[in-house]
Amino acid sequence: MENLQPQSEPSVAVKTSGLAIASLILGIFGFFTCGLAGIVGLILGIVGLIIISKSAGQLKGTGLAVAGIVVSVVSLITLFITLLMAILMPAFARARHQAMIAVAMNNAKQLCLAMIMYSDEHDGRFPPADNWPDMLAPYLGHEEKILPSVFNPEAGRAWAMNAHLDGRQRSDIDQPHRTVLVFEAAYGSPPSGGRELLPEEPRGHRGYVIGLLDGHVEIIPPERLDELAWKP
Repeated sequence: MENLQPQSEPSVAVKTSGLAIASLILGIFGFFTCGLAGIVGLILGIVGLIIISKSAGQLKGTGLAVAGIVVSVVSLITLFITLLMAILMPAFARARHQAMIAVAMNNAKQLCLAMIMYSDEHDGRFPPADNWPDMLAPYLGHEEKILPSVFNPEAGRAWAMNAHLDGRQRSDIDQPHRTVLVFEAAYGSPPSGGRELLPEEPRGHRGYVIGLLDGHVEIIPPERLDELAWKP
């Protein structure tokens, strides 16, 4: 009898998991879609790993699936950071704007106090309206930096004096709580005048920063400007 040789079974090619490949591709695309494609890539990578482990060696691509999961997670972190910044940036901008308004109000307060100090030492009269910044220099000291606007420090002086108080006796003014003393003025405007010197739009979103004759400062919306006394 002839010796029978055992026949070897034909080798079966091991396929690479399509889910693993798709997971890696979508994970990479996640960086270009703010992480959105990474969500699908993460799911496919996990499913691909499960199917590969149950394939009894019929599928390969474990490394690709793991890489797809890692890359997808990183792209999702990018999505999270992007969303977080989109939420926080407006809040930061609002907080910064509010802080600048607070500084502007403090600057107006310092100018009002300097005006009052000047009048106390000059027979109760306010300084000449045409050169009040020079007259107040001794009372401002190093605080002369408050003359420019905090919103645009390079634009020059941002405050004006009510011209109708030029040399006026402080005690002669009625209703000091509503009489304008200093106010934010358009850049390049004269040092004194009336409401015509106000910027076309308030620098702060709530209204114009205006210092009153009694020393207090308010933010006045455009529709309330008529409530103030500009010609005492």
